[in-house]
Amino acid sequence: MEEGKKARKWAARVWTREALLLTSLLALGIMFGVTQAAVSFYHGQQSDLANMWFQRGDASLKANRPKQAIVDLRNALSYAPDDPTFQLRLAQALAADNRIDAAEAYLFDLWNSQPGSGEINFELAQLEARKGNPDAARYFDNAIYGVWEKDPTERQWQTRLALFHYWVSIGDVGQAQAELLALAAGTPDTDFRRRTQIAQLQLDSGDPRQALEQFRQALRVNQRYIPALAGAGAAELKIGEYKSAIPYLESAVRFAPHDRQVAEQLRFARLVLASDPFEIGLGAEERAQRAIDAYLQAQSRLAACATQRGVQVSTQPPQNPFQQTWASGQRLQALLRKLRTQPQNVLQVMNFVYSAENLAASECGPLEGKDQALWLIGKKHQLTGVNGQGGQ
Repeated sequence: MEEGKKARKWAARVWTREALLLTSLLALGIMFGVTQAAVSFYHGQQSDLANMWFQRGDASLKANRPKQAIVDLRNALSYAPDDPTFQLRLAQALAADNRIDAAEAYLFDLWNSQPGSGEINFELAQLEARKGNPDAARYFDNAIYGVWEKDPTERQWQTRLALFHYWVSIGDVGQAQAELLALAAGTPDTDFRRRTQIAQLQLDSGDPRQALEQFRQALRVNQRYIPALAGAGAAELKIGEYKSAIPYLESAVRFAPHDRQVAEQLRFARLVLASDPFEIGLGAEERAQRAIDAYLQAQSRLAACATQRGVQVSTQPPQNPFQQTWASGQRLQALLRKLRTQPQNVLQVMNFVYSAENLAASECGPLEGKDQALWLIGKKHQLTGVNGQGGQ
């Protein structure tokens, strides 16, 4: 009996301790849960505030308000100081506000942790280019072959295009043209718009033959694409193939009749062809007449330029280039009367024409109209001018 009471008392004490322990654990659990909820709520608020300020900063930057963007993005970073996206956008805002050193500091910190990032390398490349630092090319290359999270093919294409413009800005035409070749190699044949864009850049950078190939590729995909038609015609003009330029320009004018620039190029191509006495298939009469017309035009331009420069061309003996070139032209007058029966003398006449137009261009400024056409005819046929004078 006594033993039963003792057992019941011991059991009661054990149960009381267990209950107290369970109650304590339960209380601790509740407190921990409340704390976790509070922490989560705090972090959620932090994240919401960070994102709110980031969105504001991003919108300000896109609206070309970099000063406001800097304030907003710094607020965002105060809530999320280690967020690389926020840091990158702040660097972009600082760069847009011409605070180059501050932007560079953020970018180098990011680059140290993500040296393979295409976007970070691209931003660094742009900054180094603005500073005139040759390291810009290295960062552009890193960006081209780096990791891009979104649209990697498109971003790599745009980065290579930016590298092309960088080479142009420092006067390295060879490297610029090499980048355009790389761009072309990475562009699908079916993308006629980008093929045309590349071709126009090649034409502008002094590579008309490569440009013509790109324009032709674009036209194989879309033969009515006006920029490619006009570009192909302009490339042929640069090369000196005026007859080949005309079909492209005619098509461009047909599809875009109000484009004055293309219409003028077409008119000029026809003028060059109509003025060239070396054109294949001409009869002796027409060849001679073109040479005579060219002689008279060049003689007139030479005299007008000499007057503009205050020089009397007919002075004897000739003392200066104006007088010497004029005298050489005067000695050709006997040949002019015999050109129809002696077409071999056309070359001698056109050498004078080229010399006269070339001298006028160097002394009195750019040629226009038929004078320009005659000068280009001389360049195309590699005329030496009188007394072996070459062109400018």
